[in-house]
Amino acid sequence: MAPSHVVEALSAADFLRNHLEPGQPVVVRGSLNGWRVPPPWRLQDLKERFRDAEVSLFDTLFTLEEVATFGDYIDEHTGQGDAGIPPYLRWFTQQSHDQMIVADDAFAELADDWSMPSWLPEGDYLLPPAAGPVNASRDRFPARGMFVCGQGGRTRLHVDPWASDACLCQVTGRKRFIMYGPETGEFLTDSEGGTVDLDHPDESRFPRWKQAVPTLDEVLSPGDAIFIPQGWYHTAIALDDSVSLTWNFTHRVHEERFDTFLRSGGGEDPVISYFLGDVEKG
Repeated sequence: MAPSHVVEALSAADFLRNHLEPGQPVVVRGSLNGWRVPPPWRLQDLKERFRDAEVSLFDTLFTLEEVATFGDYIDEHTGQGDAGIPPYLRWFTQQSHDQMIVADDAFAELADDWSMPSWLPEGDYLLPPAAGPVNASRDRFPARGMFVCGQGGRTRLHVDPWASDACLCQVTGRKRFIMYGPETGEFLTDSEGGTVDLDHPDESRFPRWKQAVPTLDEVLSPGDAIFIPQGWYHTAIALDDSVSLTWNFTHRVHEERFDTFLRSGGGEDPVISYFLGDVEKG
């Protein structure tokens, strides 16, 4: 019997056996309700804390469009209702040596307010390299960031890098998540490595995209968390003004997969070099 993709509770053992090892997504309702500051977090409270912080604004994928302050983004791009597609604030902690805008101070300030969902492994990670306990609220993880967007903000269909899995915690507002299994890549991608834009599909480049059927199409509410396995295509649309916390990782159960990624040149990626460089030198 296949595991459910939406559950009200999840143990660490069930997550490992039914989701992490086989690479099956799951939405866990109410995962964040035990936080010291439970969701939803008020945008105005975040604005007061980080008003003058410099942040990066992206398009519907990961192309940088402009740099602004956190306060200006909240003022200009939230509370507008259905006013089109706003830029997407993606505020990452340090994940490469040349990264200029970082959210490390903000995450340090927020560290006591939240924690990783209890069903995620406490340790034995390959990315970031950690045999002992770690927690994304305090420790470095690739693509660890705060995502903020006004209603209508979206991230186009894509697959995460680094042969990694990901977790996203929905903190404020509702966000619709749609996910397609790795086997749908033949329909969703082209020979040049492009991925179809579901909002504006190019029928000439992706003539069979409609044959791809999503495995998961769910609305995340404040307090929910979602596990995104490696290789899964996913897109997200903010149904309200939204705040999410997210990070990527690779656990030791996928050591062979990660080794294959590194041997194929993945170790040259600046994020991988940043996280593994000191380990390799040692």
